[in-house]
Amino acid sequence: MTKLLQIRSWLIPALFAILAPLLFVEPARAFSMDNGIVSPQAAAVVNGTVAVEGVAQHPGFRKWQLDLLVSGDEQHTRFIAVGEEAQPQPNLLTHLDTTRYPNGQHLLRLRVVYTGLNYDEYHLPITIRNGLPAETVAPAVETDEAEEVTTPPEAPPLRPTAPEILVWEDGVLGAGVPDGHRWVEISISEQTLTAWQGDTPVLRTQVSTGKPGWRTLPGTFNVYVKLPQTRMRGPGYDTPDVPWTMYYYQGFAIHGAYWHNNFGAPVSHGCVNLRVDEAKLLFDWADVGLEVVVKN
Repeated sequence: MTKLLQIRSWLIPALFAILAPLLFVEPARAFSMDNGIVSPQAAAVVNGTVAVEGVAQHPGFRKWQLDLLVSGDEQHTRFIAVGEEAQPQPNLLTHLDTTRYPNGQHLLRLRVVYTGLNYDEYHLPITIRNGLPAETVAPAVETDEAEEVTTPPEAPPLRPTAPEILVWEDGVLGAGVPDGHRWVEISISEQTLTAWQGDTPVLRTQVSTGKPGWRTLPGTFNVYVKLPQTRMRGPGYDTPDVPWTMYYYQGFAIHGAYWHNNFGAPVSHGCVNLRVDEAKLLFDWADVGLEVVVKN
């Protein structure tokens, strides 16, 4: 009996020491928020300026990006905001000015970018209804007299997302076109890039040049180095894994941009931003020494 009590005296504390970590977990470790948009709520009817909150984290986190898919159509994607700090808990991502977009049903898309240009996406349906209270619809009123009906002003036309000209085959830009002098022409005023192969344009597409305060310099230059991937740093930005980069003058380059879809508008820090797939086509087509003509 004495030996049994002795065994119990050390066995119970030992078992408790083993099981305690399993039974009692620190709240911070036990609670892990899933990525996604937490506010506004799914299917919410919104107007005016709306706070968008969400969670964006990953072990290899690089950036989060918020877009609006107008009418749920990826071909009509409008860039909203981007952030370089992970958000492990629900936090304010940005304020969305819904008056910039047409009334109707749309999708908010949160993209969490991580190592290797990989990303996860999270969607939230919303209905934008400006000109009426967010949660009400004006009732129909019967009348004997015709009344003037006012409609909200039309939203500005969406910028096209496909290149105006694209001559390629099996991933080769300019395939089937007689070879000749290769050069690219960039128009700052039109926000376009045209790649020429001899007298034939093989690519004409929208780009993003420098935003106010970050001018893209006009002039004639030549590509002096090509980098499949690089990190770009400057005042107020530090962007990893910038793809298909071709430097043509000091720190100015043509490269792919995975962090926004606002091509056709000047939003860069002076470089010429392309969609990633178009940047790769151009990168493979061009050689070091490629002539780059930038016009106002």
